[in-house]
Amino acid sequence: MANSWFQFKKFTVHQQHAAMKVTTDSCLFGAMQPHFQPSDGIKMLDIGAGTGLLSLMVAQYNPGACITAVEIDKGTAKEATENIIASPFSRNIKVINTDIVKFLPDEKYHHIICNPPFYENQLSSQSKQKNIAHHAESLTMEILVPLIKKWLTPTGTASLLIPFYRENEVIQLGILEKLFNTTIIRIKQTPAHTPFRSILFFSQKKVECCQAEITIRDKENQYTPEFQALLQPFYLNL
Repeated sequence: MANSWFQFKKFTVHQQHAAMKVTTDSCLFGAMQPHFQPSDGIKMLDIGAGTGLLSLMVAQYNPGACITAVEIDKGTAKEATENIIASPFSRNIKVINTDIVKFLPDEKYHHIICNPPFYENQLSSQSKQKNIAHHAESLTMEILVPLIKKWLTPTGTASLLIPFYRENEVIQLGILEKLFNTTIIRIKQTPAHTPFRSILFFSQKKVECCQAEITIRDKENQYTPEFQALLQPFYLNL
């Protein structure tokens, strides 16, 4: 797949590299971000922005927000910029091509989102770009979680999309930084499957954690009503 386009109701994502796929779980992640009032002056940070999908989805629900999208890969950051310029949200989103570890913001953020590299300490691809996209070679969870804490406003929130098997690990890393898990949403492919992704929400205020589960397809392999309700505001055909 050399080139592909993903049609949403208010924007189109152009993807040049097969390594950076627009996946169902990342779309669910984008659809489940909080909604803020335009008058709130909300500032958001998207860590590892890829081709801009999450920033665009968040902007659709939060037209008054200012979003900083940080992406390490130069070519992917260029695509993200092109996608954002072509969308109705070009004034809301600023793309910065840099390593998030070297990123020095001059402000803190009310909400931080991140779909971090999945395959830390597992077999890497020979493709450097795929390694950047899918492996935590330069950004481990031990590095990421303190950065989120550092850049979050005192009342701010953060959300991460992670593999289900890393759920407890990331929650414990948050506790070390006094970032407390407020919500867990586990994603299953079908009722017969175990969860494969977890969406974790954090804040600096310790509260009782809420837990929920979303199944993408039912036993007839049709999208579930809950999945359709979440993605309907974005997809052209669902």
